[in-house]
Amino acid sequence: MDAGIGVSVISRDDNIAIVYIKNPPVKMGIAYYTFNSLAEAGIDVDIILQTSTGHISGDIIFTVHQVDAVRTKEVLEKEFADSPETEIEIDTDAVKLMVSGVGMQGKPGVAAKVFRCLWDAGVQIINISTSEIKISMLIRTADAERATDALYENFDIVL
Repeated sequence: MDAGIGVSVISRDDNIAIVYIKNPPVKMGIAYYTFNSLAEAGIDVDIILQTSTGHISGDIIFTVHQVDAVRTKEVLEKEFADSPETEIEIDTDAVKLMVSGVGMQGKPGVAAKVFRCLWDAGVQIINISTSEIKISMLIRTADAERATDALYENFDIVL
């Protein structure tokens, strides 16, 4: 097996903020209402994660560009004004790290190797999102250089 196991690109976005919507109201269409209000405000959203327990939806987590962080919070506070239990938190101490490649699809062990590299480097992963050809991870800003270096050292990627 080649050292890259299908990975062709390692990239990083240092200009992101993580948005946490904690305790959103449990109602049909909450994802639509949330992301429609952001779209109407012209805010670009990236990684989207939602937790759930059984049939009850839970917290919503996503990323935006850092320059949109304050406006995102304002839009969401307005959107959830009638839901006092809902909390909006913004975390700007984060970086999005991505490992991708068409060759990753159908190759077991890619995620394990990525996560092992970061573990060996002492990097804590905040959130993970995947597709067939990409692993996106949110990590702390202080870990960004160490994480990027560890991945380049362990995958055959030409800079």
